[in-house]
Amino acid sequence: MTTIKNELIGTWTLLSYIEIPTNGADSTFPMGKSPVGTIMYGADGYMSVQISNPARQKFNSNDRYVADAAEMEACVKGFIAFSGSYHIDNKQAVVKYHINNSSYPNWEGEIQERKVDFEGDILYLKSVEPILSGGFYVHSYMTWRRIEKQELISRRDRFLEINANKQKYTSLEDLD
Repeated sequence: MTTIKNELIGTWTLLSYIEIPTNGADSTFPMGKSPVGTIMYGADGYMSVQISNPARQKFNSNDRYVADAAEMEACVKGFIAFSGSYHIDNKQAVVKYHINNSSYPNWEGEIQERKVDFEGDILYLKSVEPILSGGFYVHSYMTWRRIEKQELISRRDRFLEINANKQKYTSLEDLD
């Protein structure tokens, strides 16, 4: 039996992030319609996630500590990250994040839960409890795609090439 943890372990890239208000208002894209993000789940039970809005403007200064109020506001609103340990409830198909540090300090020490679902190399995460975002309670929905290591891709491609050649030579021998 495959466990959710075995399926989660690895690195995933963000495909979509949408928030749906619990009051029935229109859904929003808090990091734009083409967000950038990475989530990593380690076999050791620790995770890390970073999500940003690719439309964020660069600071006028090349010093990250020298920015005007508008630049800082856009920076804060256009990026979220947290890390900590995670635990799986296989029965409920839920991952629980025990947040150690976060770009949003109010989450530090908190536990957040996400409903987990898979479809091939696609991971779906949905907040179990609504979170406050932009003054409204919302459910967040994120879609992630597994990132394959180049080494594994190369091995798979080589395996497929070898099998294709075996089939080609086998079919040529059948002609004799």
